[in-house]
Amino acid sequence: MSSYIRNIVDSLKLFLIASNNMKLQKKFIAQHLTPVIEAAKTTNDGSLDDEDFKKIHLYALTVPAMLGEAFCVLRDAKMNERERKAITFLSSITGLFDDFFDRRNLSESYVKNLLDNPNKSSASNKNELLFIKLYTIALENSNKQDLIKSNALKVYYAQLASKKQSEGNLTHDEIEQITFEKGGVSIPLYRCAFEGEINPSEYEMLYYLGAIGQLENDIFDVYKDYIANIQTLATIETDIKNLSSTYKSLMNKISTLISQTSYLTTNKQKFVQFVNLVTCRGLVGLDMLERNANRTQGIFQPAKYKRKDLICDMESPYQLLKLLHYAALCHKK
Repeated sequence: MSSYIRNIVDSLKLFLIASNNMKLQKKFIAQHLTPVIEAAKTTNDGSLDDEDFKKIHLYALTVPAMLGEAFCVLRDAKMNERERKAITFLSSITGLFDDFFDRRNLSESYVKNLLDNPNKSSASNKNELLFIKLYTIALENSNKQDLIKSNALKVYYAQLASKKQSEGNLTHDEIEQITFEKGGVSIPLYRCAFEGEINPSEYEMLYYLGAIGQLENDIFDVYKDYIANIQTLATIETDIKNLSSTYKSLMNKISTLISQTSYLTTNKQKFVQFVNLVTCRGLVGLDMLERNANRTQGIFQPAKYKRKDLICDMESPYQLLKLLHYAALCHKK
């Protein structure tokens, strides 16, 4: 059997493991998170909508099942009950926290106070009350409460900086810095849900893992961001080869940084495979952008494409096969 075929099989096994992790996390959500959400729905004052509840469930499902389980592979330790509860509730507030800036335009001092002093008396509506409830449960189940708060503040400041993307007139380097920072400070926050020290080498690796995650999101959200006049590396780039080069450079940097951490070599190798399964989604998305650029003389021009042209359905068999193909190639390296 060729090494490529073996890598395809290994990637498929990882994909099946990830699917099983999703099923396990769904059961945990039903038992622990859903009752909190249903209680919030019964007292909703209109400040929470279906989109809020959808995001809560999405992040609470995918972050623990993918990123959380990857952390466990790296540490060679299964996720315990407190860790799973901490990362589930910590990830569940992601959408609500984003909306403090994107939809509700809360003041800087107000949001900072919610993070520093999460108590019921600080809430002015049911949206904020639910945020505080979820955030508090996350803090109660972690032994890194102060670190969670300090990292949450980093996310807060990165969110503030990202508002400039809607104001225009940013340079490529400025957009890149905002993109990397916005994603880069989020992953270390999730890592705080787990036991064990986060040393500088691991933090740097997690930072760039978050950076590529944000860039991947921007690749898949290019239509939405273009329509909303939000400047991202994907909406401003006319030559997709440049964007692809940036993305692949981040992939290589992450692999190098993983190798420099103090974890066992076998665990680092397994972790790289899990990371590749996630980051290779971006390669599939880049292919989509390249196909569109080829229709317009090699120049990427979002204004000339329809929404359906810029939507990459990662649940289609064709795209899943491409994902496995890229993951196998990356593993081969």
